[in-house]
Amino acid sequence: MNGGAGAGSVDFFHGFQVALMMTIMFNLVQFVYWRCKAMGRNQFPTLLMLVSAIMTNFQPMAILVVGSWKLLCCACVDITNPPDASCTASGRSFPPWGTEYRQCHGDGNWFWTGTHDRCQGELLALFPNQWKGWVIQIVATWGGFVVMFVSVMMATQLHLKIQKRWRAVRTARA
Repeated sequence: MNGGAGAGSVDFFHGFQVALMMTIMFNLVQFVYWRCKAMGRNQFPTLLMLVSAIMTNFQPMAILVVGSWKLLCCACVDITNPPDASCTASGRSFPPWGTEYRQCHGDGNWFWTGTHDRCQGELLALFPNQWKGWVIQIVATWGGFVVMFVSVMMATQLHLKIQKRWRAVRTARA
């Protein structure tokens, strides 16, 4: 969808996702900071939450950059114009920035290969098909949510509250 019908919607929602994720994650950083400060605890959970915010926002920000500058297509093709003489012998160049094609030194980006079908919107890029994209998704995004969970648990002491309540329920039964 890098230029076909719906390209504006895709670009909008990539930007909206980044804005929403940054707002939520950095507000959680503030929540953890103030919670630890109010309870007189050290700020280690705040540091963890900040790391989590950066980790979880890395993939959406990278996808926004890829979509904003149309870095997905790495083929000697422009959706509106036929290929011109500036295409290299390898047959690969990025879509035009102005009237110039520029040399492509790879095949796609961190997340997806630069196949013609994906550039034309015939294949939707929902999941990465490059190993680097999977590493970013699993380590940064999913790992970031695990770190977030640990940070919030440490800041709110929720695990201790659950244990205390569990013991009270078990004692009342006996």
